[in-house]
Amino acid sequence: MTTSTDHRPVAATAHLPDDAVVSLHEARELVRSLALHDQPVGTVGLEVEGHTVVRRDVTASPPYDVLLEVATRHALLPRGGRVTLEPGGQLEVSSAPHPDLATALDAMEQDTGVVRAALAQQGLGWVLLGADPVRPPRRVNPGERYAAMEAWFSAAAATQGHGATMMCSTAALQVNLQAGSRDRWSARVGRAQGLAPLLTALSGSSAFLEGRDTGWHSARQRAWSGLGELRAGRLPDLADPVEAWAERALEAEVVLVPAAPGGVAAADERRSLRQWITAPRHWPPATAGDVRRQLTTLFPPVRLRGWLELRCLDVLPSRWWPAVAALATVWMDDESLHPVVDEAAARTADRAQAAARSGLADPVLRAAATSCLRESAGAVPEQVRDAVAELADLASDGRSPGTLVTDDLRGRGPAVVMEEMAHA
Repeated sequence: MTTSTDHRPVAATAHLPDDAVVSLHEARELVRSLALHDQPVGTVGLEVEGHTVVRRDVTASPPYDVLLEVATRHALLPRGGRVTLEPGGQLEVSSAPHPDLATALDAMEQDTGVVRAALAQQGLGWVLLGADPVRPPRRVNPGERYAAMEAWFSAAAATQGHGATMMCSTAALQVNLQAGSRDRWSARVGRAQGLAPLLTALSGSSAFLEGRDTGWHSARQRAWSGLGELRAGRLPDLADPVEAWAERALEAEVVLVPAAPGGVAAADERRSLRQWITAPRHWPPATAGDVRRQLTTLFPPVRLRGWLELRCLDVLPSRWWPAVAALATVWMDDESLHPVVDEAAARTADRAQAAARSGLADPVLRAAATSCLRESAGAVPEQVRDAVAELADLASDGRSPGTLVTDDLRGRGPAVVMEEMAHA
């Protein structure tokens, strides 16, 4: 291993090899260098995650080897998207970065169509809901990282149930946007965090878990929030979001530690990254690779990954998720909308709990959604304008696509609805 030194040039910190032992100063600078990159606004990336279901029996988990074969065969999709296999057997399609929103939506439609067809050939369906409404949490992917994470979350009563639900029973829609120029970072991160409750309210589609109505609009968001403020809470409203992200990384408890040979294991003590670096005790000295790994175990509603990763949305059926993704994008990137968007974000920034619990039935969130949707009709691409108009009508009544889904689950039962979605 390389020997750490506080005098290593800051400019070189971002390029430290994974096996380089780091000081506290170097760890902070490494996180800062990875947080946000000065890139012009406009590029859009999307991630759509869905539950894989056995069509003939939606209570069963698909065989891991079949899922792995599908994920491997379609690791790179025709329009540049990539497929990954998540802990509970969810398949996630991550798009390539696209130059504009319309292109991103079109590419994702084509790439997800390939995934649906590949699963159908194996007798499987792909269900786009924020939470699996039927099956209990069960890890399907035997990967070492996921096994270690499961063990770590299960070891503490505070995160035990939430960790299993988060890993194995939830599915998200993520929108990835550029950070913009350095002088805009504070405003853009603040806008994204302020909009997070509104986006949760608009997208929530996870009222049911394990066949039961949880009473929450987004049980997915409830599970993520249950991981704790330092792991899943919003960043403090500081003038420097990069520094706030670095502090969060240092203060959060470490989930994964190195294990021989070249693997990872669940941390056997509850210690922050700062404590590990300054007093390793029986753990090996922390390296640049350990710092980078720590960042992958932090799940705030807006994560800094060189770009802005909006993680606050439940995935929705194909009729709706493109419209919600389009709204998140134009609210962030279309400057003509910022006066009304920023006013709405200021009113709803503190309503994360209400968004997850009640969605647009909350009067403050309903009013904010209605005003933003009214101004956005002409800003979204043509292919989603009809759906956005329907969203506006729903929002004015305090409803959303997730409300329609929940009404259906309550009326016909989660197994019936899930089987129908699996055959769609």
